Amino acid sequence: MREKDNPNLDKVPFRQYAALLSQYLKPQWFRVTLLAIFMFAGIGLNLVNPQIIRYFIDTARDGGAMRNLLIAGGIYLAIGFIRQLVMLVSSYLGQDVGWRATNQMREDLTDHCLHLDMSFHHEYTPGEMVERIDGDTTALSNFFSEFILQVIGSLIFLIGVLILVAREDWRIGVALTVFVIIAIWIYNLTRNIAVPVYTAEREGYARLFGFLEERLTGIEDFRTNGGVGYTMDRFYDVNRDVYGRAVKAHVWGEVLRTISGVLFALGHALTMGMGIYLYREGVFTIGTVFLVFSYTAMLRWPLMMISRQINDLQRATAGLKRIEMLYRTSSSIEDGTEDLPGSDALGIDFDHVTFSYTGEEVVLKDVSFQLSPGKSLGLLGRTGSGKTTITRLLFRFYDINQGQIRVGGKPIEKIQLEDLRSQIGMVTQDVQLFNATVRENLTLFDATIPDERILSVIAELELSDWYRSLPDGLDTFLEGSGLSAGEAQLLAFARVFLKDPRVVILDEPSSRLDPATEYRIDRAVQRLLRGRTSIIIAHRLGTVQQVDEVMILANGEIQEYGERQQLVSNPDSVFSGLLKTGLEEVTQ
Repeated sequence: MREKDNPNLDKVPFRQYAALLSQYLKPQWFRVTLLAIFMFAGIGLNLVNPQIIRYFIDTARDGGAMRNLLIAGGIYLAIGFIRQLVMLVSSYLGQDVGWRATNQMREDLTDHCLHLDMSFHHEYTPGEMVERIDGDTTALSNFFSEFILQVIGSLIFLIGVLILVAREDWRIGVALTVFVIIAIWIYNLTRNIAVPVYTAEREGYARLFGFLEERLTGIEDFRTNGGVGYTMDRFYDVNRDVYGRAVKAHVWGEVLRTISGVLFALGHALTMGMGIYLYREGVFTIGTVFLVFSYTAMLRWPLMMISRQINDLQRATAGLKRIEMLYRTSSSIEDGTEDLPGSDALGIDFDHVTFSYTGEEVVLKDVSFQLSPGKSLGLLGRTGSGKTTITRLLFRFYDINQGQIRVGGKPIEKIQLEDLRSQIGMVTQDVQLFNATVRENLTLFDATIPDERILSVIAELELSDWYRSLPDGLDTFLEGSGLSAGEAQLLAFARVFLKDPRVVILDEPSSRLDPATEYRIDRAVQRLLRGRTSIIIAHRLGTVQQVDEVMILANGEIQEYGERQQLVSNPDSVFSGLLKTGLEEVTQ
C-alpha cells in the first residue's frame, strides 16, 4: 500500500517515538549517558557566565580591587574555554550516537526488504527503496542523537534562567515566565503544520530517484529507440514536481524561524523596558540590568533549539511514517519449520498446480509432473508459456493458488526457506555482477569460503587460463561491465559450483557463449549435473539431447511430458516433430 492510500498517515502516537528511541538508543546507553552529562554541563556553564560579568561590571563601577577584576576575567576565560571543549565533545557524541542508530536502522530496513515478497519489489523501484532506507533514516539522525536531550536540556535551561531572573526581582521574573509560556505555546501550535508538507517532499524525492534509476537502467533502449527526448520531458515533469514540494517545505521552515525571530525581538524589548524602570527605581544596578538582559538574550538559544527540534521532528515524523509503513508491510510467504531430508539429490513433484501472479490471468493451469532424484528435465515452450514461473515457484518466491509442490517428498510450504533456497542453484542468461572483487563476485560476499575451494572450482571449470589473465587474481576488481557475456556466464557457473546445491536450474546459459567457450564448459556442466536433480530451460536443440525427460508447455498447460527417448521414438509426439522441424519454432 502506498503512503497516499493510507488514511492514518498523519498520526504518529508518542509511544511510537518512545519505542523507536528505546530500540535504537538502549544498546548505546553508555554513549547516551556521556552525551547527557556533557550537554547538562554546558547548560551549567552558560548559566554561570552572566553572573561573572555582572560581578565584573559592578566591581569596576564601585572602584573594586584590580586583583578581583583579574580573577573574574580569568574565571570567565576559563569557563569559555571549557564550554567550547564541552560543546565539541557533545557534538561528537551526538553525531556518533545518531549515526550508530540510523546505521542500525538501515541494516534492519534492508534485511526487512530483502525478505519481502517479489510482488513488493515489483511495485517499488530500487530508487524509491534507496530513498526509504537512506533518505528517511538520515532524517531521523538528529532525532536519535539530540532530540530528547536537547529539548529536555533547553527546558532545564529555560527554568534555570527564569529562577535566576526571579531572584533579582519577582516582577521581571513573572514577565519573562509569561513570555516563555506564550512562546512555547506558539511553537507547540505550529507542531503539526509542516508534517504533511515534509511528507510530500520526501515522497517527491522518492519518485525522482525511482525515475532516474529506471531510466538510467534502460538507457541503451532509450537511445536506440529514440526515446531520449521523451525521457527528458518526463524528467522535467518529475523534477518540477519535486521543486514545488521542496520550495513549499523550505518556506514553511522559514515561517517557523521567522516566528521565532519575532518572539525574540519582543522578549528583548520587554527586558529593556523593565530593566530601565527597575534601575531608575534603584532596584537594579548596572551590572544587574546587564545580567537580566544577557539572560533574556540567552533565552534565544533554548527557544531556537526547541523550534529547530520541532522543525526537525516534523521532518523526522515524515520519515518515520514512511519507515513505519515499510515495517508494516509483511511477507505473505510464511517460513516453514522443517529441514530438507538427507544429503542426496532431491525429487520434485508438482501436483495439480495452478498459479496466477495477479489473481486474474492464470499463468500455470493444473500442472502435474514428477521428477525423480538425480534426473534431468528439459523444459520447452514459447515465451510466456510458464517455464520461468515454474523455477520461481521452486524457490518459493510466490505461493501457489491451488495444488501442491513437494521437494524431497515434503510440501514446499513446510520447508524452511533458507534451507530450500540454499539447496537450489540457478544459472540464467542475465548475470548480475557487482562492483567488487572476483572473489566476492564468485562467493557472493561469503567470506567463509576459502580461496583453495574457489581455485579448485576454477580449475574444475577449466578456467585456469582465464584466472591467470587476471591482473590481481581473486582480488581483481570488477566494475560490472568489464566482462564479456561469456566471462560473466563463467562466473555464474562458478557460483553454482561453490554453492554445491542438490537441485540445479539452467536457463540455457550457454546460449550467449561463443562456441569455444561453450565447448570448454560443457564437460564441466555435465559434472555439475551428475548426481543432482536438474531442470534445463531449453531454447536450442542441442541442449535437450542429454536430458532424461522432456516437458513442453503451452499457455501455462502441459502440452506433452515424458521420457526423452520415448518421445523421440514416437513419431506422433510433439517433441519428435520439433526435432524434425527445428526447436526454435516452439521456443521463440
